[in-house]
Amino acid sequence: MIIVPYLRSSARKAAEIVKNMECDAIFLNFPRNLQSIISDYVSGRISLSGMLSKIEAGRFLPEPLGAWLYLNEPILEALSRISEATKVYCYCDVDYYHMSFEVASKIACLTARASVTGKINVEEWMRVIKEHMSETLMFEAEIVGIKARGCCICLTGLSGWKMAKHLRSMGHQVRVRCVERLYIFKPLEILEALIEQSKLFPEEAERLIWRHVNFIRDYVLTSENLDEAYRKWVSSQRKLIIHHNQILKSAQI
Repeated sequence: MIIVPYLRSSARKAAEIVKNMECDAIFLNFPRNLQSIISDYVSGRISLSGMLSKIEAGRFLPEPLGAWLYLNEPILEALSRISEATKVYCYCDVDYYHMSFEVASKIACLTARASVTGKINVEEWMRVIKEHMSETLMFEAEIVGIKARGCCICLTGLSGWKMAKHLRSMGHQVRVRCVERLYIFKPLEILEALIEQSKLFPEEAERLIWRHVNFIRDYVLTSENLDEAYRKWVSSQRKLIIHHNQILKSAQI
């Protein structure tokens, strides 16, 4: 089970694993309506550009193709170099995949509104975020569990540990690793994790929502891409920690 954060740099690291690790099957967190197109691409029947043209023409994805390709291009390029004997499966539920994009669009609207008005409705934010927190992961784990044979690679997002838990309950031996040795969760990712664990108080929710709004306004909108925004944001967080520690040391002298 390979956890791949929502960054192109992380996808590149996952791609290296896909290229270099011999396995019987690779499970991709792509919507299952891409299965036949991905199979044609992996087998060499169509090129990468041909595959992308088919995806765009068929409107298989809810988001713009460029946005999807930005994150997944390293994985796609790696798939062209795997053994012919390796099977490749797309396991994401199509309806859930589309719903997740709709939720992301709603969150983008709420973020823009908060940035303009300086106000947020915590209950509205929580309601929107919870819309895509369903039991779909268990269904997807069953798909992976049924098809998994021998040594397999399964690419997942940050909730990969939950899928691993389901797969273990089905009798599979699962090892979970993240492509990043150290990954700092973005504000919205922290918020979602706390909601899943039922460990979120309204005050903490409001604080994380504002941190997300600031992340989008101060970093994403002023950067060329998400990876650049994330790097700048992480750097700023480290500077704040160093500054905070220096203040504490000065106060103790």
